[in-house]
Amino acid sequence: MPEISANYWENFTAIIIAFAVLALIIERALYQVFDTRLWHRLEEILNSITNCNNFDLKPWISCIVSIIVVYRLNLDMVAMIYNVDHSHSITLVITGLFLAGGSTGIYKFFKRAREIRQIAKS
Repeated sequence: MPEISANYWENFTAIIIAFAVLALIIERALYQVFDTRLWHRLEEILNSITNCNNFDLKPWISCIVSIIVVYRLNLDMVAMIYNVDHSHSITLVITGLFLAGGSTGIYKFFKRAREIRQIAKS
């Protein structure tokens, strides 16, 4: 477990911001696909086949794309935060899922991280 110091928080913040930007890039790129008439038609077809209006592939596709990006670029957010030299499959998947959360996930993460940092300071 790393020491919680001023240097640790600077490193942590820089890493999280870098991954937040990447998450927004992935989210906006996928939006270009998900906002097309072809995609909406595909969703209608899937809903009619499954007789269910809750069949949503977008989160699954976002997770898969994000995990592929993380693996291809070997971007292990957890290893970077804890200053570990090697990546593990589970932390790469966690990083991919973090990225798949997009802007909503980032907002919630930063809100919670700010609360934790304030608690740590007191």
